Amino acid sequence: MSNDKELSLNIGNLVIPYTLSESKRTKYIKLVMDISGLKVVKPPKADIDEVEKVLKAKSNWIYKHYLDFETMKVDEYKRDWESGERVLYRGRKYNIRIFPHKEQATSINFNGKRFEIFVNDSVAEYDRKTLIENAFRKWYIRTAYDAIKDRLDYYCKITGLTYNTIRIKEQKTRWGSCSKKGNLNFNWKLIMSPQWVIDYVIVHEICHLRYLNHSKEYWAMVEMYMPNYKKAQEWLKKNGLGLTL
Repeated sequence: MSNDKELSLNIGNLVIPYTLSESKRTKYIKLVMDISGLKVVKPPKADIDEVEKVLKAKSNWIYKHYLDFETMKVDEYKRDWESGERVLYRGRKYNIRIFPHKEQATSINFNGKRFEIFVNDSVAEYDRKTLIENAFRKWYIRTAYDAIKDRLDYYCKITGLTYNTIRIKEQKTRWGSCSKKGNLNFNWKLIMSPQWVIDYVIVHEICHLRYLNHSKEYWAMVEMYMPNYKKAQEWLKKNGLGLTL
C-alpha cells in the first residue's frame, strides 16, 4: 500500500493539491510538476515543516507551472454552442436552446429550467459561436455582480467590516482578492458554483479586510463565519477548472 499523502497549499487564493511521498534514495526535498499535478518527494528525516519551507520558497515556480498545466486541460471543456449542450449556473447544469431571430443583438433568457439564446439567423457559423459565448460572459458578469454584492453586504453586516469598492473581473488565477485599500475583486466564474462555495470566497475576502494575510487568526475568523470552508476549498480544487465557457 502506498504511503503517499494527499495535501494542499494556498498560494494567493489558489488552492494547489500535491502528493507527498518519501524516498530513501533522495537526499533533498524534490518538487516535480506534470500534467497530473504537483509531487513532492522528501528524504525520511525531513519533517513537514521543512517541506512547507521549500514549498514557500518555490511558491512562484509552483504557481506558474501549475497554471501552465491546468491550461493544457481546458480543451476538455470547450463547447460547440449547439442546442442541447449544458452550462453551469449556481452549481447546476442547464440545457441551452438556440433560437434564430431577426434582431441584430444576441440575447439570453433564463427561465429557471433552461437558457434560451436568440441569435440573428443571418450570422455565419463561426461568428455565431463567438456571439453566443460573449453574450453568456456578459450575462454571467451581470448576474454575478448582483448575487455577490448581495451576499457581500450581508456578511459585512454580520462581521462589522466595510469594503471600499467591489469589481467583478475575469481572473485566470484567483477566485477573489482584497487590496490594502479595501477594494474587493471577484471572479465572475464563481456564479457557476453553488451558493455555499460563493459564500466561502466572499467570506475569504471579507476576512482579509481585517487580516491581510493567511495567519492562524485569519483562518480562525474564516472558520467562525464559514465552518465548512475546507469543504468549499475542496469543491473548488476539484471543480474549478470546469467553471469556464
